[in-house]
This record gives sequence, structure tokens and C-alpha cells, in this order.
Amino acid sequence: MSERARWLLGLLRVPPEPHLPAGEPGSARVFRAAPNYWRLKLLQWSAKQAFTVAGFVFLLAFLQAAPDSFEINDKGGKRRVPIAGPMAVMRGLEVFGVSLWLVQLPLTFAIIRLDYQLRWYVVTDRAARLREGVLTLTEMTFTLLNVQDIRIHQGPLQRLLGLADVELRTAGGSDVAAAHGGHGSAPSRNLHLARFRGVDNAAMIRDLVLERMKRARDAGLGDPDDAAGEAEATGPSALVRAARELMAESVALRLALTRSA
Repeated sequence: MSERARWLLGLLRVPPEPHLPAGEPGSARVFRAAPNYWRLKLLQWSAKQAFTVAGFVFLLAFLQAAPDSFEINDKGGKRRVPIAGPMAVMRGLEVFGVSLWLVQLPLTFAIIRLDYQLRWYVVTDRAARLREGVLTLTEMTFTLLNVQDIRIHQGPLQRLLGLADVELRTAGGSDVAAAHGGHGSAPSRNLHLARFRGVDNAAMIRDLVLERMKRARDAGLGDPDDAAGEAEATGPSALVRAARELMAESVALRLALTRSA
């Protein structure tokens, strides 16, 4: 990574590498988006810039072809009304818009490049972590025991480029709620869905997650907080059983002493 990129990451307070999720350090497998994913993002960025240029060219052609005045019928006859002032304002706005477009070119290019370079997918023997985004950094960690469903999504363009998305879902999520954060509200992120976007080894990632989910369930591994919660839930009942057994033994001992007396 170049010094300019590291300077920009420092300015945005984005760490260059993610922290590993819970699990054995040696079990961590790191996956990245495929090179074709970068080509796809670059193609989408280029298409947006081309549409913007086309808009500028159309507006410029309109301004060049527009007359400096137009003729109207008045009581005294026909007369021409100059529109040089409004046209000058529009030309000034055109120049301002082109200047802004030129300024945003390197910035937006750097953002999509960093978004590709800083996209991490990490799977350990106990958890999976996703990190994406530059301006808005998103990190999601799923305990493998909480994963309810694993899907591979592949659109037509992804299929053409050999890409796919691996989706991990946990219980309680809703695609409808995620897409429409309620009536009249802005869209919200589905906290029960993580996507490993733009990978070229989706089947291998799915099989790895499934294998480690099975191992975690067989070994009883899970979130330490969940384990502590289970211990708290089962602790009082165990104490009650022990107290009842101790009481029963005391009653039996008292009866035995009474009979012997």
C-alpha cells in the first residue's frame, strides 16, 4: 500500500487490517474480494463518469445552439428580448459543474480502490468477521453457532466474471425490514446478514464455514458471553438440586437416629 493511501487511511481513521475474531489464531482464514470484483467496480465507476460527461456535452451543445435573444409580440409590434444574462449564468454553472467533476475524479477513484483493498473476510474456528467500506466503515462478527443459513448468490454479470456472494444469515433477520427500515424511514442495514462480496471461491468458503460450524457444535464452542449466560441460567437450578439432596440426607439421618434411640 502506498504512502498516500496510508495517509488517507490515517486521515479517515481506518485501520489497514482488521482484528481477528474470537477463536484460535492459527485457525484464521482470510479471504479477499477477487481481482474481477475490482474490475467490476471500476467498470461501474467508469460508466457513471461517462454518463456525467454525456450530460455535460449535451448541456454545452444546447448552450452553444441557444440564441442570445428571442422574439415576442408586443402592442407596438414584434420586439426581441435579450437573454444574454440567463445564458451567461447557465454557462457559469456549466463551468462550475465541470470543475467539480474534475476534482471528484481522483477522490472517487481512490475511494473505490481503497474499498477493494480494505475488504476483508475472516473465518476462524468459532466466528466469521466481515469488514468493508472506507467513508463508512462496517465490521460485522458472527459466531458460527448462531449462523442459521448459508447461501451463494450469483447474478448474471457476476456469473460472467466468475464472481459470487456468500451470505451468512442468523435468526431474527428480515430482508424486508432491512430494505425498508419501516414506513417512511431510510433503508437500514440488516444486522442478521453478512455478505462476502465478489469472491471467486464461494463454494470453498461455504464448505469451510459449514465444516467449522459442525466442529464448533460438536465441541460445544460458542460465544463466551453466551456460555456465561448459560452458566448463570443453569447455576441456580444446580444449587437447588444440591440443597434438596442435602435436605433429604438430613431427614434420612434424623429418622435413623430416632429409630436407633
